[in-house]
Amino acid sequence: MNGKYIIIKYQSKIVSLLFQENRLIHANAEEEKGNLLGNIYIAKVKRVLKNIHAAFVEIEPGSPCFLSLDGIREPLLSNRPYDGRILPEDEIAVQVYKEASKTKTPTVSSSLSLDGKYCVISTGKPGVAFSSKLSEKVKRRIKTAIEQEDIPEKYGRGCGIVIRTNANCLTEDISPLTEEIRRLSEELQQIKEKVKCRTCYSLLSENLPAYLTGLRDEYGGQYEEIVTDEPEIYERIVNYRMENPGFCLPDVRLYQDDRLQLYKLYSVRTRLREALSKKVWMKSGGYLIIEPTEALTVIDVNSGKMIAGKDMEKTYLNINLEAAEEIARQLSLRNISGIIIVDFISMRPEEHNQKLMSVFGNLLKRDPVRTKLIDITPLGLVEITRMKTSKPLWEQFDIREQSEK
Repeated sequence: MNGKYIIIKYQSKIVSLLFQENRLIHANAEEEKGNLLGNIYIAKVKRVLKNIHAAFVEIEPGSPCFLSLDGIREPLLSNRPYDGRILPEDEIAVQVYKEASKTKTPTVSSSLSLDGKYCVISTGKPGVAFSSKLSEKVKRRIKTAIEQEDIPEKYGRGCGIVIRTNANCLTEDISPLTEEIRRLSEELQQIKEKVKCRTCYSLLSENLPAYLTGLRDEYGGQYEEIVTDEPEIYERIVNYRMENPGFCLPDVRLYQDDRLQLYKLYSVRTRLREALSKKVWMKSGGYLIIEPTEALTVIDVNSGKMIAGKDMEKTYLNINLEAAEEIARQLSLRNISGIIIVDFISMRPEEHNQKLMSVFGNLLKRDPVRTKLIDITPLGLVEITRMKTSKPLWEQFDIREQSEK
């Protein structure tokens, strides 16, 4: 494993960095004051746009958000009973699920949800559903176990329950999952009760900071130590570990050395500059060119300095296989989402193309974010889609500042 999860303050942000074998695997930045993502508010409806079946609401005065009214089910209103309509001046409980980006305002939903390590509880469609990344065998095992505990009857009628991919690590003992379902269901019910007595613009539930959700979710088991040089963050992680012993988080260490700051020890500035660079070199001498655009991200594979042997096709296959592994890492590191087009080096043997697609597909399945290998286009380009969960790395940091010497 030999991994470390580093949490520092940098560029007025809290930055989480996952290193494995001294290689940066993941990076994320959040504002020190926190972000809105996942927060639940009582918002005021300012305008209803009937032509697109949507509304603009404010979670605080002067902070507009976009609310789609498509598929809305029994929203929680604090000023009147819901009668099938959303009207201007209504006060409605909403949750932020997309951050503001460029000219777009944050996006909110009237369906509220609470995330845990093993499940998500929501006010959406009642019943129990499973992550598509869980195997059928695991789904059957968990379904049988929760039915024996009468979970669908106790909690599934009043809320939606989604069993997350993390539940895959549970053994025959599913008590961590059932306890989490009980706790989150109770929290969601408390939030619904708050709507009846809180005033407009109230914050009903604040999401955990990203560095804690990162520890809880995506990267469990990939690091053996958590290190920070911020006493407040250290104390919060220590308390979080004590409150959630079932998460089996590794030890946390407070780094204190005035002679060498933590961000310098791990060359954070250099590592981030590399992670934001257009060109990515590979061990073989080949390299990738990564170009984000408004509509999609283009990745070009080049042979670079690699010296070809007698068998050119085998050389190209080796470059492409190395590129596939590096691309899978870069997608996660840079948090690239949407449509991604990859231009691998052209290969004539069909079996080489089939091997490349098989290896690449398996690499993408390891991504904690839903990533799908679509197909090869008639022009030989490989198309991928990756779900957007938060801002890409180049939006989280100032690229120009990172490019300075």
